[in-house]
Amino acid sequence: MEYLCKNCEVGLTKFEMFLNKKYPVGNLYCSFCQSKHERDLIKKIADEESSMEDDYTKNMKGEK
Repeated sequence: MEYLCKNCEVGLTKFEMFLNKKYPVGNLYCSFCQSKHERDLIKKIADEESSMEDDYTKNMKGEK
């Protein structure tokens, strides 16, 4: 049985399957799509933290 990447539907190698089992992220990704997914998450976190506000000051302003 061959497992396919969720995004590009390319067959996963044995090493990619090993990584997906050892470090599960909820979906099966090939190496390229996994690194792309990680970069998107890092960018999202960086954008959220770039405002230099913490949760306490956001709650004071009434933001959620």
